[in-house]
Amino acid sequence: MATTRTITNAWVTRTLPDIFYEEPEIAEDAVLQEAALDQIKHLLIRRYGKRTDVFISGLFYVAYDIADGNRRVQPDCFIAFDVDAEAIRRNLPNFWVWEAGKVPDFVMEVASPSTAANDLGHKRDLYAELGVSEYWRFDSTGGVLYGHPLVGERLVAGEYQPYESQVGEDGSVRSYSELLDLEFYWNGEEFDVLDPETGKTIDLLDKAIDDLDKAMDDLDKVTDDLDKATDALEAEREARIAAEARERALLAEIARLRQQQTTR
Repeated sequence: MATTRTITNAWVTRTLPDIFYEEPEIAEDAVLQEAALDQIKHLLIRRYGKRTDVFISGLFYVAYDIADGNRRVQPDCFIAFDVDAEAIRRNLPNFWVWEAGKVPDFVMEVASPSTAANDLGHKRDLYAELGVSEYWRFDSTGGVLYGHPLVGERLVAGEYQPYESQVGEDGSVRSYSELLDLEFYWNGEEFDVLDPETGKTIDLLDKAIDDLDKAMDDLDKVTDDLDKATDALEAEREARIAAEARERALLAEIARLRQQQTTR
């Protein structure tokens, strides 16, 4: 459902007082998260990227206090539904909750040695306090940093309650997100997002849908061209029939005139 909220253009209209924004230190081990984050965002964008009412990011800060711009948090990946995604990208330097009209619905953090404790402690408490509906954590070390490779939690009465995880005989882990209606999956080497009905990766599923849509578009174009060609052939046939009728009438008239001359 698209939002009707108007988001102020922060580049044109100052909506905050002058605030000193503290520059956070970049984690030295951030590179350890990069591959997993790229895959996660790629898959979620494959599913939701075409929707104008869904905002997905791993680059934006979430600022939640209009009076203090330093009260902000940067999730590794977050999704907000029922917002004007394009207006947020165009008008805001970060995801300002008071302008977007809501907090993110979904957050996923990816473990690194320098961030794991914060993900399990302060960030988890903050997301619950803000009202983030689902909080997920992925640990590509297999659980060395988080204690479990894949954990999803939903907010119930202000407290996070864990989703059930299924562990396969091969050690793979999967868990279902009620909010997204998707399954997260990790086989010990790669992270994936699965369609819960088919069990197939949404990357392949969505690509197949895209290919089908393109094939349908191509078929529509061929059908249109065929209809135009058919119309042209029909017009040509009708024109030929009309010309033949005129020719027969002309020959009949010539024969009639010759007959008149003969009888004189």
